[in-house]
Amino acid sequence: GGTSPSPGGGGQGPAAGAKITVSSLWGGSEQEAFEEVLGHCSETTGVNATYESVRQDYATALQTRISGGNPPDVAIIPGIGFLRRFAQDESITKIGDLGIDPASLEGNYPPGLLDVGKVDGELYAIPVKYNSKSTVWYRPDMFEKLGVEVPQTWDEFKQVINTIKGKGETPLGLGAKDSWTLTDWFESIYIRQAGPDSYDRLFSAEGDWTDPTVSAAINEMTSVLNNENVVGGIQGALGTEFVTGIGQVFSANPKAVIYYEGGFVGGIATGQVNKQLKPGETIDFFAFPSFGQGNPVTYGGDVIAALTTRPGVKEFIQCMTTPEAGTVWAGTGAAISTVKAVATDAYKSELAQREAQQLAEAEAVRFDGSDLLPAGGPDLGALLQSALRGEDVNALLTQFQQQVKTAWENE
Repeated sequence: GGTSPSPGGGGQGPAAGAKITVSSLWGGSEQEAFEEVLGHCSETTGVNATYESVRQDYATALQTRISGGNPPDVAIIPGIGFLRRFAQDESITKIGDLGIDPASLEGNYPPGLLDVGKVDGELYAIPVKYNSKSTVWYRPDMFEKLGVEVPQTWDEFKQVINTIKGKGETPLGLGAKDSWTLTDWFESIYIRQAGPDSYDRLFSAEGDWTDPTVSAAINEMTSVLNNENVVGGIQGALGTEFVTGIGQVFSANPKAVIYYEGGFVGGIATGQVNKQLKPGETIDFFAFPSFGQGNPVTYGGDVIAALTTRPGVKEFIQCMTTPEAGTVWAGTGAAISTVKAVATDAYKSELAQREAQQLAEAEAVRFDGSDLLPAGGPDLGALLQSALRGEDVNALLTQFQQQVKTAWENE
């Protein structure tokens, strides 16, 4: 460990020399960013934290290791449905049982944010980073060339798409092989069209997926995500991964003008896809367009939990809650820190600063809906892929409702 004075006792803390493993599903620029944070926490606590990346079927791989009695010591949990499942079968340790007082952490975070990591009122996991899901990424140079303005409303957004198409360009990149990208489209439309209260209900045990508001949102989505509007048509998009989709708009040879996904696109696009991008010139974002009743913001977040109580786990988790660790993460440009005390100027990129501001100033902020659904339930992303292919939406939703109701009952 290091020798500089720091909250962890200069790397000479009570757990100095302990070895732990930390697993998550990140690779590429997101992994590099996380490893910087791990390096910081290893240095300040003296705990040697080794990162394990699982790129395929992360949830299944984690479940297998837990069931086999061989879990990582600390893990990023793949969705709140999984958090509830792991808490109920006691695979994860309550933060309080590690010897960290949950009440002492409340003041570090925006109001209500820690609730995401609670199951039945007990804190099991700490939100460590988040990103707005209300950022639509685009090429300012192409907007200028094509004579289109940044849209404020959904109707204006559809007009922009038609203008771009009318001038011989493909409007949208889409990486729909990773079906979670489609759940983000759906959630962003649904919360704006049906409102935050309906959104809260839909993604709870009381939700009714056969409600007309649901098919209305899916129909809006498929009216924009169609063969004419996306690179390679729907078939092409369904074969395209998320990062490849970013490249459709932001590589050196772009094929489209707009790519909708969360704030993390900025870090991946500029850090991995095309390092020549210039914010404000060849990459920028605007807020997901409004349907008229204000403009709520959805966000995706990652929570971290302890799966063992081995020496070093408490100290590592504690480090992850500090402004210092948050500042290291902010400085990578990959994510927005959940810790309140992280200053805006910790964000090296203007894009990340604006994203942090969007989250801080939103009138209604809601967690990513599909991540709230039961872990054993049906796959919303797969349903939306079927809707994109033109299958009967009402039949899909009827089946989904039956399956999700059972999943909630069995949770």
